[in-house]
Amino acid sequence: MTGENTKDAYTRLKHILIVLLVFTAIAAIGFVYARNTVEQQFVQLQEQRQKQNEERVALREQWLQEQAEAQAKPVDESWPQPDPNGWAIVDVSDYDVKAGMTEEFERYSLETNGLMLVNRWHYLPTDFNDDRFENGDELLSIMSQSNADGFSIQTSGRSVRIQRNAYEHLLQMLQAAKESGLENYMIEEGFRSNAEQTELFLNEQSKFENRYTGEVLIEKARENVNIPGTSEYQTGLAIRIRRYKNKDAEFNKVAFTESEHFQWLKNHSWEYGYVFRFPVSDYPTADTTDKSWKTGESKHLMVFRYVGVAAAAVMHQKDFCLEEMIEYMIAHPHLAVYQDGVLKYELYRMADTGGSAAVKVPVGAEADASIDNMGGVIVSLYYN
Repeated sequence: MTGENTKDAYTRLKHILIVLLVFTAIAAIGFVYARNTVEQQFVQLQEQRQKQNEERVALREQWLQEQAEAQAKPVDESWPQPDPNGWAIVDVSDYDVKAGMTEEFERYSLETNGLMLVNRWHYLPTDFNDDRFENGDELLSIMSQSNADGFSIQTSGRSVRIQRNAYEHLLQMLQAAKESGLENYMIEEGFRSNAEQTELFLNEQSKFENRYTGEVLIEKARENVNIPGTSEYQTGLAIRIRRYKNKDAEFNKVAFTESEHFQWLKNHSWEYGYVFRFPVSDYPTADTTDKSWKTGESKHLMVFRYVGVAAAAVMHQKDFCLEEMIEYMIAHPHLAVYQDGVLKYELYRMADTGGSAAVKVPVGAEADASIDNMGGVIVSLYYN
């Protein structure tokens, strides 16, 4: 009897194992199918949002063109006079840009000068993709390039890269910080490719696939990782920064926002074209005005973004985030920026044609130009 019982028990166990294997196989097939379905929904959602964004841009371009044709502004040398003390931002939208020369900016250049808006509602332009970086020298390894320049910038690895224009101003900024006695800044993150952003997003999404599906799943993943095409890191103009000193626990344990290193950046980064990108209530400092309703980001992110020196000066004086800056330029398409009564910068906005841009440059000025990803090109003029 014992032998028969053993045989029966073995048979039952075998049947149970077979059933378990069948269920496991079915579950695995179901998981793969569900994941493929979600990925297809994700791609469809991206395509839908991209189409909506392109339609909005096209409508805004049409409106800007109509406005330009309807208003022929006179050239007038007598702008309103600013306050002779401190910084003054004067709206000169009723006046045309003064006569000078015309300078042509190629499309790739318009995407490097800082004011290309990217957030949850505005995807990267369709012509701004990873292919543009494959054969050029627009992306620089911060560690490698700074070593070559004789000023070593500490990074989390050689793969931390940013666009050349942003790098050159970062170098100037950290050199100035060192002259003020502050070293040991650490750049933790820079450019991400679309493939890297997609992998991060899908990995985040997989954490919730057993509880959510469709757009709910996508939005859940988006709480911690931006949807590919909407991340600041993909612009190559943003950095995540902190301070770090090797083998110095006391130095490293101080919260960055409470350090003199951060205080210096808060006071001076705008002078080098960098702004704190995502202000939220009480972060990074207790007096910070919440901008999350504009930026779409409510997390505490130590991200600085290169926007160009002229735009950063306006944003600093008016406490603007990038979204507010572009909205202000839409409403006030020609600004003159003075320091102690002396013209320092001039900014004006023109329609984005989708290609290169021919911009007016007055005598005595140097120009940068940037698409704003809102249907316009913003020209920044610098006066000596």
